[in-house]
Amino acid sequence: MDVQVPDAETTIAQLRAEVARLRSQLSVGVGEEQEAEHETNRRDRILLRAFMDQGDLLAWLKDARGHIVYANRNWLQLFGLNEASAIGKTDFELFPGEIAAQFRAKDLEVLGGHQIVRGIETATGRDEIARCWQITRFPFHNDSGERFIGGFAYDVTERMRQDEEIRQLAITDPLTGLFNRRGFDALAAPELTRARRRWSACTMIFIDLDGLKSVNDRLGHEAGDAIIQLTALILRKVFRETDIIARIGGDEFAVFAPDSQGDVEVIQGRLQAAAETLDSNPILRAQLQFSVGVLRCDPALGGSLDALLSQADELMYQQKRAKRSAS
Repeated sequence: MDVQVPDAETTIAQLRAEVARLRSQLSVGVGEEQEAEHETNRRDRILLRAFMDQGDLLAWLKDARGHIVYANRNWLQLFGLNEASAIGKTDFELFPGEIAAQFRAKDLEVLGGHQIVRGIETATGRDEIARCWQITRFPFHNDSGERFIGGFAYDVTERMRQDEEIRQLAITDPLTGLFNRRGFDALAAPELTRARRRWSACTMIFIDLDGLKSVNDRLGHEAGDAIIQLTALILRKVFRETDIIARIGGDEFAVFAPDSQGDVEVIQGRLQAAAETLDSNPILRAQLQFSVGVLRCDPALGGSLDALLSQADELMYQQKRAKRSAS
């Protein structure tokens, strides 16, 4: 059987036709693949935007020069903007100069340090309500090496308010609303340090209610509590807003007065005068008698806050013993 061998021209023509067919198929496949990839990217962008627009999260992305290249719906709504008015703009084109400068300084901190920066900041939106935000800024770059600054923020105003309420409860005496011993120590200690740094005199005052136990025994604990509350009102009336006033025990009060040189007789006279002016039950008012210890704190002498309080306490007891001896 004879086998017919195609001539060279026929073979080349057939090869060319096959190459053309394969190229055509390959071209179709690449085009379909590119279209599929484009569709996937488009779908991913839609899903990402939908995800980033949910909840209370604020999200944004800026290029290295500070131009906004992305902002989610919550960020835009907070500042009363839309994409057309925000994308491509810098903070200096969108916000007052001082605020924009603060934003830019924090962005440059991220770019310069090449690391994530977290913190709590206050920002005011178009409703002019100042809110606290837990903000995370981070450096970012794409496949081309372009540098960006990304940011996320959560509204933590309510959490901060609750934390402050808890802190206040921890340092406040519930009966009088004055500071308790913990609050007194927390506030008076740094004031003492500042007074010594300024070489300024200050005063430690220890006040004890005379005869509270007798009132409790004769009139009941409600009457005793009322006297303690009246004493708190008197102390607020007598001392300055800058003075730190605390109830540190059942019938014991302390006052730290920076930038002052107290006099025991003057302070005691003011206390009794304030007690007389209070419009209250005369039976309770008659029980408002105080023993007072006043210690002038020389910045050159030193001593801890506890030591100064103990010295003022001892001066108070000296007065109390003198009263007993005289009666």
